Amino acid sequence: MTTDVTPSGDFAADLAIQADGKIVVVGGASWDKNPRFALLRYNADGTLDTTFGGDGKVTTNFTRREDAAWGVAIQSDGKILAAGDAALRTGNSRFAVARYNSDGTLDSTFGGDGKVTTEFTRADDPVAGIALQADGKIVVSGGAAWNTLHANFALARYNTDGSLDAAFGGDGRVTTSFTRGRDFANEVVVQGDGKLVAGGYASYSRTNGRSRFALARYNADGTLDMTFGGDGKVTTNFTRRNDVVLDLALQPDAKIVAAGISASDGSNSKFGLARYNADGMLDASFSGDGKVQTDFIAGYDQAEAVMVQPDGVIVVGGATAGFGGRFVVARYDTGGALDSTFNAGGIATTNFTRHDDFAFGLALQTDGNVVLAGGSGWRGSNPKVALARYFGS
Repeated sequence: MTTDVTPSGDFAADLAIQADGKIVVVGGASWDKNPRFALLRYNADGTLDTTFGGDGKVTTNFTRREDAAWGVAIQSDGKILAAGDAALRTGNSRFAVARYNSDGTLDSTFGGDGKVTTEFTRADDPVAGIALQADGKIVVSGGAAWNTLHANFALARYNTDGSLDAAFGGDGRVTTSFTRGRDFANEVVVQGDGKLVAGGYASYSRTNGRSRFALARYNADGTLDMTFGGDGKVTTNFTRRNDVVLDLALQPDAKIVAAGISASDGSNSKFGLARYNADGMLDASFSGDGKVQTDFIAGYDQAEAVMVQPDGVIVVGGATAGFGGRFVVARYDTGGALDSTFNAGGIATTNFTRHDDFAFGLALQTDGNVVLAGGSGWRGSNPKVALARYFGS
């Protein structure tokens, strides 16, 4: 199904499922004219929930420039957190977080007006991921000085009222450098012991990329965890081109699954998955060397989101044939092979339009069904938010 938020280009970047089964989607609205945060809430049957914003849709401006939400998290009290960018591509963008009450109104107990922005540098500091700690504190990941030749992983942690948590990095902010090039944290997850794992990419060339999967693990105070990779950081090559982590998932046994793109700058990129043991070493029980690449078509395939089922089976969502392609969901068994019991081959794809359809977010329902969210008809006349649901068995 598709949903029009504005007539000027809308998309979904992430989604989460509430305890009552309702589906919350975040992304961008009016991307061609006045970009802003977009939130939508659907009932379990896919209809818009009119108790949210009056018509199931809410938009929020942080600035007069490009604002968009890339991550969502739902608190135990039902309040909704959206994290993204304020003033993207202005040369001085900032981390942006908004909190909403269950009816879609901004929660004024968060930052005074429901919105918080955080600056790391005077360059672009964009956001990509969000996670909630068990104590309710909010962790957001992205990049510091992303539009420069030496960008770093950036994490911020907020107290429940939206103030920066000074117990994290001394002022609520932490940056990590992997290389002399551009490093960026696309996602962050919270382990059961409270440690944080951030995943993204580390670029080993300032001019032509050559990035690798990059993971960093942090102690609760924001210091690097030296039991992970020896110095708190791990990088993994799939190819000699750009390899990028776009999402992370934690298994019940504390192993870490990273999903993204191998050879993202090539003509035939693939889904890239890697699984790591708790110490940061690649898990050789996963496809023999800890790494899996999946090629759907001779073109651009990208894994955008990953989750682990309670039985350890791994579900990955993204796009195949890239822009101009289709939604795709793939399911892998615990050893890294495609699960042939899922859609008789381990893969399911969906077309919405003849234009660009792409999935960014993935969620698992309690019945095992899989929901993907993204955009349909991009580069067409009126791109829309798009959702698809797949039977889990």
